[in-house]
Amino acid sequence: MDIASRLIGHGLKILHPRLCAPIRVNFKEFSVSCSRDAANIEVMPRISLMDVPTSIRVTDLTPFALVTLQMRVEDSRGLKFTSHAHYACNERGAVDVSSSPSLGGSFRGIFPEGLISTLDHGPEYQFKRPNVKTDQPWKIVIGAYEGHLRSENCTRPLCEVDMERHFRGPGVKRIELEGQLKGALYLPAGPGPHPAVVDMFGGSILLAEHRSSLLASRGIASLILSHMSVFPSLSFDFEHLEHAVNFLLSQPNVIPDRCGVVANCMAGAYGCLMGIHIDRVKAVYLLNAPAVANFFNIQKNGHLLVSGFAVGSQHLVFDENFVAEAHPEYIKQAFYSDQRSWIPIELTPRDTYYSINAGADDSFVAVISQNILKSRLDKVGNENYVTKVYEGSGHIIEPPYFPFLRVLFQTPWPNCGENHKGPEPNKLYLRCGGNPRDNAINQEKAWQDMRNFLTRHVRDNSPWYQTYIRDNSCTD
Repeated sequence: MDIASRLIGHGLKILHPRLCAPIRVNFKEFSVSCSRDAANIEVMPRISLMDVPTSIRVTDLTPFALVTLQMRVEDSRGLKFTSHAHYACNERGAVDVSSSPSLGGSFRGIFPEGLISTLDHGPEYQFKRPNVKTDQPWKIVIGAYEGHLRSENCTRPLCEVDMERHFRGPGVKRIELEGQLKGALYLPAGPGPHPAVVDMFGGSILLAEHRSSLLASRGIASLILSHMSVFPSLSFDFEHLEHAVNFLLSQPNVIPDRCGVVANCMAGAYGCLMGIHIDRVKAVYLLNAPAVANFFNIQKNGHLLVSGFAVGSQHLVFDENFVAEAHPEYIKQAFYSDQRSWIPIELTPRDTYYSINAGADDSFVAVISQNILKSRLDKVGNENYVTKVYEGSGHIIEPPYFPFLRVLFQTPWPNCGENHKGPEPNKLYLRCGGNPRDNAINQEKAWQDMRNFLTRHVRDNSPWYQTYIRDNSCTD
């Protein structure tokens, strides 16, 4: 008798592993004890960079036993994050998360990266996830427990294993920026020459360095730039971005004739303008970027490049917990009624390329902006772009295996002010959109696409690099 027949006979309703309908288990009728002495967890690899997939397998349990797998990590702030999933062993007394469906817990169905993707600090803290210090790995514990338990009841493990997920590879150098540039430069190991990018996140005043450190770990020099350092001023000098490019391309072991930009959320406006106005920017990768310059008037040499778009509470809807998201019709009407704030992407030189990406469920309706940017390029016959919409993803698309974030905490926008109806007027919580399973898959795809795009247009298409290859090739 196979595992499915055995479980059905004990009151378990088996579903297609990709479906998430409720699963019913008659625990009184079906209860098989586990052997505490024999159980074993195999994790491969145990130590790796964060963007490497993980294999988790539990063996040497009683056939058909019920078991809970829990993952937990404590970050550098002392905050504890957990996830858990309920499984039934197969006829060999094993659970393999790549093929065994979760019957409940933090997720359901077959979801190989489900445990790390659903790590959270509790339902009331959906805006938190383990923080990242790029010189410190996440030290993660995975335990197996007898029966189907809540995470807080996982106290007596049958077996446990430690694993580490690192954010900076061997030999990667971090250089703190000083002076007018705020941020950090990550340089790959080895002599190079390496392709280079300017990396910018969205509307947070905190510097998120993990993407840059992982890019450098994969051979791409990355300058993470804090474009929000001017906040709460609503004026931004474009010269800061020009200085950043010049500084980046002056580094030894970096391809000097061109660079790329990776930008998401409101930083996407700066990324587009860099592609338009900075000659050596040849590739711009956008994630959920707006077609307008949110908030900030962007100036160059004292002249206005683009007016700031006044996003405010009038463009948002709040749920019963005062978590906000953009209203599609409000945003669309506002965008089309104030075209002075649109990014003039049609002015982009024909040797600069864009990859314009959006989460289909982005709470800031990035697909609207994607269509605006695409249509402006189409009108001038510029075909040097690609677009992609990620179904099941929202506003946050990170490098692979970062936990899914349901709610984003931000410093209140400049125009929210007295219109912000939440109980904490100094805080603004925004729904991210998407779901953990699809977003985990999309993060893998986006990470590969991003690196391929940058490698092609910053390294392979560089005349300087082509000359370097010719002059340094071995000949008979």
